[in-house]
Amino acid sequence: MNSLALTGQRLDKLLIYHFLLVAGLLLLLAPLLPLSAGMQMLLLFNLQILLTTLTTMLAIFSGQTLGKNALSSLFGIWILVWLLHLV
Repeated sequence: MNSLALTGQRLDKLLIYHFLLVAGLLLLLAPLLPLSAGMQMLLLFNLQILLTTLTTMLAIFSGQTLGKNALSSLFGIWILVWLLHLV
């Protein structure tokens, strides 16, 4: 059984999209944090939960739909994460 938002968007897809978006952005910012590895992971994990919840709720209330542009930007962010951590 799938829950639908008022816009007809499936909420599970919206949550997965925002989880991946926040994870990608946090991984791009991770090298800039001057913390030990353990503290960095703890901070990133806590921010992941908080920011995913906030962005998903904002997307539901604003009526966001996942179109080609949104998915293309998510793909671009993850390509940047891959390139940043490859070097």
